[in-house]
Amino acid sequence: MSEKLRSFWASKACNVLFSLLAVAVMWAAWLIAYVVVANDYVLPSFWETLRRFGELLTEGFFWHSFALTLLRAAEGWLLAYACAVAGVALGALSGKCRAFLAPFVAVLRTVPTLAVTLMLMLWSTPHTVPVIVTFLMLFPVSYAQLSTAYRAIDPKLLEMADVYRLSRTDRIFRIAVPQVLPSLLAQAGPNFSLSIKVAVSAEILAHTYDSLGWMLQDASSYPDPVSVARMFALTLVALLAGGLFEFALGFLPRITRRWREGDVA
Repeated sequence: MSEKLRSFWASKACNVLFSLLAVAVMWAAWLIAYVVVANDYVLPSFWETLRRFGELLTEGFFWHSFALTLLRAAEGWLLAYACAVAGVALGALSGKCRAFLAPFVAVLRTVPTLAVTLMLMLWSTPHTVPVIVTFLMLFPVSYAQLSTAYRAIDPKLLEMADVYRLSRTDRIFRIAVPQVLPSLLAQAGPNFSLSIKVAVSAEILAHTYDSLGWMLQDASSYPDPVSVARMFALTLVALLAGGLFEFALGFLPRITRRWREGDVA
């Protein structure tokens, strides 16, 4: 057991080391690009961006806007997950339902996000548009992930369920859920990180007040070094928020470890 534990922590330490190395490379690239460009109207320095980042943390309007952006992203994310779960469940019960849903998923997967956002601006409010756009972007992704997980269920488990004549409830909670839930939770972090990016982009296009998107748009309206550095600082906020939530939600799959190991009693 101690050998396995040492191997586990060695692997974790190696991953962290390479992640820090990647961050260092990106930081070095920024520093080099700043020296090469030598124009604060185009690319601010890292330290000036860090200064503007610190200023943001002292602004009440920033925290209010940041919270509302996260709320919109979370609403679209949860709605997409709920509809994806319902869609996959209906498809599992009936092939006709799966065939009926396929064209809708295909359309949502291929329709241009910008076009959808512009149309929604005519039909909805600036505060609702980011939620709807986030849902429309994440639903086909979540549906595809869950469908793949469902199709990957071991056929032997389904045969065993037939042999032992398990009830529908047992089939759902002893076979389907333990097999699909790990994939669902494993994608929660990356999908929520994506939802933040989509929500901020939609806020910019929809001119959503009280949002990170509006603050980015406002900063870009004044082409001076301070505003450019503030715009980069706001972008850094979105990147850090997405990364932190992805890291935090990355622990969710651990709650399914017993199921993955076959302990479903």
